[in-house]
Amino acid sequence: MAEILIAVVMAGVVIGGVASTIGTSLIASKKSKQVATATALAQQDLEALRTIGESSWLTVYCPPSGSCPASKGASVNYQVVLSDGSWQIQSGVSTTSIDDLVFTHYFYIENVSRDAEGNIAAYTGENEDPSVQKITVVISWPGGSDDFSMAEYLMRTTSAYFKDYGWVSDNIGAGPYTVSSGTYAATSDPVIIIENGAIKVGI
Repeated sequence: MAEILIAVVMAGVVIGGVASTIGTSLIASKKSKQVATATALAQQDLEALRTIGESSWLTVYCPPSGSCPASKGASVNYQVVLSDGSWQIQSGVSTTSIDDLVFTHYFYIENVSRDAEGNIAAYTGENEDPSVQKITVVISWPGGSDDFSMAEYLMRTTSAYFKDYGWVSDNIGAGPYTVSSGTYAATSDPVIIIENGAIKVGI
């Protein structure tokens, strides 16, 4: 009788240990799946921003519409939205429901500087590189212990230009300009020279 009781107790200990191990494994698997989903969402947002940057770098540099100056930094949240077949930047945060779990995601944009060796560094207000922006995507979900984040340096890969043959000295205003607007930025060093509708830089 004693042997049977001991066997039952030992079986209970073994079964309880197995159940605990299975429970821990299921929780770990669930969290891994959630992190994988968050990673995919972050990569999707970054890819959308790369697409926007390739077509209009100014929209990334001066979010959300390309009008400078713009609000940037960790306290300013933006989202990417697919509208009429193209990605757009809008203020606020996005929510995506996957497997009955709602993921909240947004990103923020920061300027960067270049150090003495030309390496990308945290923005100091000096030596800014306007062709590079630091993008940080932040994602959270119910039950997640900490916000998930993914950062990437986005670099300008294309340039835009426009032609204008109406340069006159009377049309000098504040700039810079990205489209022809009839007024132009001026500088005193070097001197801008306008001759017969053409602009030259005096060196």
